[in-house]
Amino acid sequence: MYNVDQKAISKLARNSIEFCTWLIVMVLVSIRTPWINIVKNMEKVKKDGANATILNNKSKNRGYRYIKSHAKQLHETIFNDYMTTEEKLVALCDIPNIALVKAGFILQLCLGEVGCIDCHNASKHGVDLSRLKVGSNATLATKLRKAKVYNDVCKKAGGSRKLWDTWCTDRYESSIKNASGNAFTSARHVSLQHLDAIVSVAKK
Repeated sequence: MYNVDQKAISKLARNSIEFCTWLIVMVLVSIRTPWINIVKNMEKVKKDGANATILNNKSKNRGYRYIKSHAKQLHETIFNDYMTTEEKLVALCDIPNIALVKAGFILQLCLGEVGCIDCHNASKHGVDLSRLKVGSNATLATKLRKAKVYNDVCKKAGGSRKLWDTWCTDRYESSIKNASGNAFTSARHVSLQHLDAIVSVAKK
């Protein structure tokens, strides 16, 4: 799954600022929402922009506007060969409503680095997410230190590929177990949602 879908996403994001922008929007939209609805939610954002109901949360709305207005800068940051992974994580945390976990998700999608220790993975790997919070008044040194802690947590959990593949498998199995007519058809279906959600809006 990861070897096919992440590589396709990474190539598209590197070659297209628009694709990369929608990728970051997808990460924002995915926060605290069921993954099975991600394609539908992205299409709503494409149609209604900042007025989309999924962006009613004030912080999410600010995040969306920030992403759209800083698209070129964000793309350059992500694919900057002279910045460390930790520096990129800290820079992405400037996006409203994006903290280290989702910054790690963005780099996982774009570069195959870091990963997303969401609530499911935190529970699975015994990670205390409160340790990863960074105060708004934190110094750059503190932010970089926290970013390194987070990157190390992802590596300890198996790295970007393992986090991706096991998360997709877990989400599939969970959807089957708790299905009410709205379940994934396979773990690959979960994985493909990453690509489908971006392509559904980036090429229209």
